[in-house]
Amino acid sequence: MTDTPSRHRVVATIALLGLVVGSGCLTLSPTVTIETTESTVFEQLSVTEPWASKSVETTVTLTPAATTTNGVTQLVVIAESGSTFDSTTIDSGQTSVTMYLPTNQNATIVAVNAVNGTVVERRTVATDGNKFF
Repeated sequence: MTDTPSRHRVVATIALLGLVVGSGCLTLSPTVTIETTESTVFEQLSVTEPWASKSVETTVTLTPAATTTNGVTQLVVIAESGSTFDSTTIDSGQTSVTMYLPTNQNATIVAVNAVNGTVVERRTVATDGNKFF
């Protein structure tokens, strides 16, 4: 008797392929690079998932002074195209937030004090990884 793939396995494989093809490029082991030397806002950025499609889920860790002393109330990710890719509001004392960065390209993450409308800091962020498809 020969082994034939179960119907469920075939359907799951087709669905996965459809998801990958329909969502664009799949990136395995994505990485995020940011220079935080002398930053008063950003301590580090780290990837939270082992794969990415159009965006890389990232944990942004802020310095303890970011939201208190520096008054940061919002983070905005600007894609290479110049459009807003993601943004989030942060509370006083908050030191960690999840954000999304565009996959396999540079972006700018901007820390804003929305109360007085000033940019506190901006940093270039690069995402990369093993492109599959």
